[in-house]
Amino acid sequence: MSATKRITKNMIVDAALEIFRAEGFESVTSRRIALRLGCSTQPIYFEYKNMDELKDDIIKKVVEQLDELFSSVSGDSDEFVYRSFGLSFLKFVQTDPFVFRQIYIVEGKIGKQVDDLRMQKVLDILENKYGYKKETAIAINNMAACSLMGMAFFISSGYKKVSENEIIKNLELLFGSVCAVYGPPPKLMKIEKFREHFEQLMASFKK
Repeated sequence: MSATKRITKNMIVDAALEIFRAEGFESVTSRRIALRLGCSTQPIYFEYKNMDELKDDIIKKVVEQLDELFSSVSGDSDEFVYRSFGLSFLKFVQTDPFVFRQIYIVEGKIGKQVDDLRMQKVLDILENKYGYKKETAIAINNMAACSLMGMAFFISSGYKKVSENEIIKNLELLFGSVCAVYGPPPKLMKIEKFREHFEQLMASFKK
């Protein structure tokens, strides 16, 4: 029976993620990881052909964190799923503003990787929970992403602290804008609780 490997792939990724969270991608090197793990660089290159492969796994870890946040704020309810995705993303920005800036400002192409990995989840919400057609779902995502990213930059800058209630209000305004352009979500409108909320939301825009 072979001996248990002391340095596992998960240990390498976790160490690399800790370095990234503290100092950014430029500081994620095999030597820095080895120093943190108390080993040589050999176990790292046994698991990964190069550092780009390892950085891909760091990005996947960030996506997992985003997905966990989404699950924590959405629960089992479909009524307000439209704001859960945005809320979870902005909570991530509040929790890890440095990581957000590294991904979307310092290394923009990495931000695109993160968004591409999450795209199917977004489209699933818009198509299967909202009831929009695929082409409309893509257009809505593009429209909403611009506004959501603007809020994220504002929050990550530390210019002003934004409460969860303020975030939700802004997300509702964004949702109202989406509905004004593309119409209300067909499936959600069949849910009485949501329909009442939607009518109140749209009425508040006319005041």
